[in-house]
Amino acid sequence: MDPKKSTENGVEDSVASNDEDLYVCDQYSVASSVDSTAEEMLRNGLDPVLDWPSPDIYSPDEDCDLQQRKRSRLSSTCSAAGGDGRESENDGLSTERWRSLDETDVEPLQLDFTPVQEPGPKFLPSNCSSPLQFFQLFFPKTMMQSIVGHTNVYGSKCKDVGNPWLFLSLKDLKSYIGLVIYTGLLKCSLLTEYWRESQYFSPSFPAHVMSYQKFVAIANTLHFSNTIEDEKNYLKKGTAAYERLGKILPLSQLIREACKTHFHPFQNITIDERIVAAQPRTGLKQSMEDKSTDRGYKLFALTDCTCGYTWDFLIYEGKSCASQNVGLSYESVMALVDENMLGSGYKLFVDKFYTSPTLFRDLLHKKFWACGPVLSTRKGFPKISVNRLSKNAPRGTMRWIRDDNLLFIEWKDSQEVQMCSTFHKAYEGNTVQRKVKGDALRTLKEVPIPAVVLDYNRLVEFQ
Repeated sequence: MDPKKSTENGVEDSVASNDEDLYVCDQYSVASSVDSTAEEMLRNGLDPVLDWPSPDIYSPDEDCDLQQRKRSRLSSTCSAAGGDGRESENDGLSTERWRSLDETDVEPLQLDFTPVQEPGPKFLPSNCSSPLQFFQLFFPKTMMQSIVGHTNVYGSKCKDVGNPWLFLSLKDLKSYIGLVIYTGLLKCSLLTEYWRESQYFSPSFPAHVMSYQKFVAIANTLHFSNTIEDEKNYLKKGTAAYERLGKILPLSQLIREACKTHFHPFQNITIDERIVAAQPRTGLKQSMEDKSTDRGYKLFALTDCTCGYTWDFLIYEGKSCASQNVGLSYESVMALVDENMLGSGYKLFVDKFYTSPTLFRDLLHKKFWACGPVLSTRKGFPKISVNRLSKNAPRGTMRWIRDDNLLFIEWKDSQEVQMCSTFHKAYEGNTVQRKVKGDALRTLKEVPIPAVVLDYNRLVEFQ
């Protein structure tokens, strides 16, 4: 064998190996960047599947070609947009246009409201009147005893909670939950402040219930699941069979069933996301830009618009569990809206995170109406620019367009509002008072308002 040739081959192999390593690293880097962008979009109320800025990643050369293509379309785009610079995907080929307030819309098909049960509270005992009795509807004695048993098993195995482990009783658990509620009502900067003995500040209630050491011990060992099942689940970590919510799943399922048992929603319902304050070590902690709670479990909750009752909820399990085809917002709604448990003819009000033409059409197939604000950049929103609402339009100006069962509305308030609905007409003669700028002063004036905006503000925004 020629040594020189062997050396050259070795160099070539090394270079090829390095190139391959760099390629793999680039793949991981891109994947990590995409994941972080997706999480950032979720925190800002956007769905990565439905609102991703662009399906393509352009190289510098491709970017130059893109700019040239944009320049070549500029004149036709501006003319189609009516001078406001909005781009039309139809490039003037379509005769469709946005319609004005004085143009008549068709009356949408009205579905009959047929709930499975009579709406309202259900199966309430005649003697259920105190806050404690209502609490016990959702945390019955059997559930509390199960928590006590799992906590004692887990506590006896822990090495950092004292030796020997002092077994928890049902009374101890009730006292602990009472103190948790108490600390939520009376805010102190440190947990130890609740047991502080001082002539200036000394809450007497916690020390009379239990010692600080006992409270901390229960907090560190509180357990809702079978430890043997936890160990089996842990061995599956890294596989599709691993249950990320395994330790709280038994409790959450029991609470969900209790929520459905004791109340049936009225016709108007909504789905919203919320944060439950927690310090979990499951990798599922989330934050939301417009929520007061900083970190915790993110829930998708179906609630009744009449009284705010939470009928069902789901816990967000992370981006790895979200669909890459229809999006997290679509999956969350379809999982919560169960026509077999609810019935048909419900009116679902959702925010811009959930609203999409695909979701609303599929909900109609389940005999559910839906409406909510929609992003003009979301997939399926009409890209037609003819007669579209101009940016300098006066307050109360509206435009609408109907795509079969879907109504899209653009209305000018202090800002532009875009809505989508499957059960509203474009305009039904409603007005609202708004301050309008006159020659010198701003004066109150009655301006038109679409029924979909009026209903959404009445049932969702002011809950």
